[in-house]
Amino acid sequence: MNPEKFNLNRNDLETIVGRCFSDLKMKFNLNSAIVKPFSASRVGYLGDHFILELKVNSVSGEREQNLNLFLKVLPERIPSLTRYLEAIGTFRKEVRLYRDLFPKLSQFTRFAPEAYLSKDDRLLVFENLQLKGFRTISNTDTGIFDKAHLEKALEALAKFHCASLMLETKTGRTLPELCPGALDENCWIRKENNPRVEELQNAIDVLCELVKVVECENENLSDILEKLPPFMLQIYELVKPSSSSRNVACHGDLWGSNLMFQYSDDGVPLDCLIVDFQFTRYAPPAYDVNMLLTLTTTGEFRKQYYRELIDYYYSCVRQEFIVQCLSPEEIFPERQFQESCQRYRISGLIDNFLMNHVTLLPRSCVDQVFSSPENYNNFSGQDKIKMCLDVLESDAKYRTRLTGIIRDLVEAL
Repeated sequence: MNPEKFNLNRNDLETIVGRCFSDLKMKFNLNSAIVKPFSASRVGYLGDHFILELKVNSVSGEREQNLNLFLKVLPERIPSLTRYLEAIGTFRKEVRLYRDLFPKLSQFTRFAPEAYLSKDDRLLVFENLQLKGFRTISNTDTGIFDKAHLEKALEALAKFHCASLMLETKTGRTLPELCPGALDENCWIRKENNPRVEELQNAIDVLCELVKVVECENENLSDILEKLPPFMLQIYELVKPSSSSRNVACHGDLWGSNLMFQYSDDGVPLDCLIVDFQFTRYAPPAYDVNMLLTLTTTGEFRKQYYRELIDYYYSCVRQEFIVQCLSPEEIFPERQFQESCQRYRISGLIDNFLMNHVTLLPRSCVDQVFSSPENYNNFSGQDKIKMCLDVLESDAKYRTRLTGIIRDLVEAL
């Protein structure tokens, strides 16, 4: 495909080339450009993904090179999806973050892929992490991480959060003051004409129908069904900035596919980077930590390792501050973090269902939903309830994971 189809003109492409080679004294000329599909099947929910291939040569003509980059664009094939993403501002937010905030944070550490171009609130060009050995965890069909992957993910999360705290410490200003509007809530906010309000209610309806199956023999079923909706609606308050804990830029979308790992030759995770910052918010670090630990583990695993892993996160925080010759206890006290973790365990449980009842659906279901505008439009209301109930009955992996997620919620009521 021609890059012009994506509104990438020659000046844009030359800007990308210049930024790719900004560390070299040698200058390169652009020879050709082409866009190819990234994958045969859909790899995300909130964007379309491609490979941008650029052929360049040095000005002297002595060196030729191919650039293989990752292109992420606002979906346009399904008009209702396009309108939905524009209404909640996912691309607008991510473009703004990469353009205005992340360059300031990158002076402290690396936690995300480098972006070479952002344009029109609908397009981003990144380094291709796959070429550097990064990939998502292999068993994303169940969304479960082992302890080694969780530790690397927590290291990346600590780097992201610490960069926020360090920037605020260095400038004496909060992130909302430094980048007004960039971290405004766009995921769970009650406002008129916000499609997410209806989406949350639909998710609660799905939850209640699944609970009727999972807890069909529970003598307290009617009481559970009465308590669940107000419990889930707490998310509107939990996503707001805290008045008692330090707030940072929180990712807010930490399911398995938004964390990419680099491995040793024998398969040990060595590094982790975070992708897809479309729901980033200003909230305490404990929100992200609980989201990560809850969405990618089981309740049984957390009972055994939760305390150890939040301690590990804070040890990573401590190390990041020591490298910058700063005191973590003065800026982000451990006791404050530990206390806030208890509050945000609730948000982790709520997000676990709100996200995973969809992201854990089999690939065949996801492909069906996004196969046409009609099928996408039907993925709501009773049709969505029916699909989730059918998969709960027919797919053992989905049934096992959702049963655990539901029972964790019921236990917390």
